[in-house]
Amino acid sequence: MKEKENQKAEDELAELIAIEKPRIEKYFKYNFIGVNQVTVTGAEIHPTGIPHIKGYVNNDKDLYFNAAVHKDHFDGDLSIPYELEEKQKSDLSVLEIEEHEKGNKE
Repeated sequence: MKEKENQKAEDELAELIAIEKPRIEKYFKYNFIGVNQVTVTGAEIHPTGIPHIKGYVNNDKDLYFNAAVHKDHFDGDLSIPYELEEKQKSDLSVLEIEEHEKGNKE
């Protein structure tokens, strides 16, 4: 029984990663200079109940991130090291980026 529950939890986290990775990539693309690749290494539910997706950028494990997923989607809540912080050019949320993209298409 416990094995079934663990598999269900793993499947849910894999689905979360599949949905949220494009949002995380979009956030990095718009808000950071020189970030060309996002690698997701895993996800977990923190004791607070908030899912977190972990990974790194540009094939550099020292440029790691920890993205919190609040209210169903990642929108910009990141923990990052100083070296990655230095590359940040803006701090638009994913929702703001999508609104900007929508405005440019009209």
